[in-house]
Amino acid sequence: MKVTGINRNWSLMCAGPTSPLVPLVEAIKEGMAKQKATGGVRRFARQCSNIYKAERPALIESEVLVDYGIDTYAEYLDTKKSEPQLYAAITEKIKEEEEKWSLLFAGFDSKKQPHIFVVSERGRIQYCDTEGFAAIGSGGWRSLVALSSYQFKRNLPFSQAVFGIAAAKFAAESEAEGVGKETILAILEPKTKASPVMSDRRMDSLKALWSNLPRFPKEAEAEVWDGINEMTFIPEVKNNPLFRAFLVRQREVRPLTSQTSVPVP
Repeated sequence: MKVTGINRNWSLMCAGPTSPLVPLVEAIKEGMAKQKATGGVRRFARQCSNIYKAERPALIESEVLVDYGIDTYAEYLDTKKSEPQLYAAITEKIKEEEEKWSLLFAGFDSKKQPHIFVVSERGRIQYCDTEGFAAIGSGGWRSLVALSSYQFKRNLPFSQAVFGIAAAKFAAESEAEGVGKETILAILEPKTKASPVMSDRRMDSLKALWSNLPRFPKEAEAEVWDGINEMTFIPEVKNNPLFRAFLVRQREVRPLTSQTSVPVP
């Protein structure tokens, strides 16, 4: 499971290769175990970002610089003047690797208000309270698209919000490489050491409901054909062999009297 508790109020999810994430997550857990968001979510997020920045040079040394025969981060910085082409190549490689390291934080401040934010490359902080959701990893983009199209918002009824989150995960499975089929859905609450997890049986039922949702509503079929039929006064459409073939097939399915037409102005 790529999710862990930091303390009784905050949990952390991670996405990316295991090697750099293990020490990074452990450093954050050690540094923030006794910390509370007493100064608000911004202070808490900045503390997490600072730990990321502190660990970053060592991670780059072990994950990238070792392949170039460079021992320390300071030596890499020295190449900016001595070997600018090498510096540029290494910098690009660091960027490529670091884009895979993502941390998603969800938790509660001292007033038990929920917050969510993401820390990514170079310690960049992305606050997500306004949207009310966030996603990371290879399926992150697809999940965000699904949540946006679902019109996910903070004041949704709770059951609809949970289904929207599950549906976003299911959508990522089908279109994003590297997203596993197993789904773990947990509910976080303030000042708790453990979180309830929805059963596999329930998750399978939700996935079946999502899979059976109509991708093309049947009610839309009549509207589409009536709309096309209304366009037949346009010469480019009326004389198009493909359209005329479509119209013939439609008349075989639907009574002619149910179709509409618009006279030429």
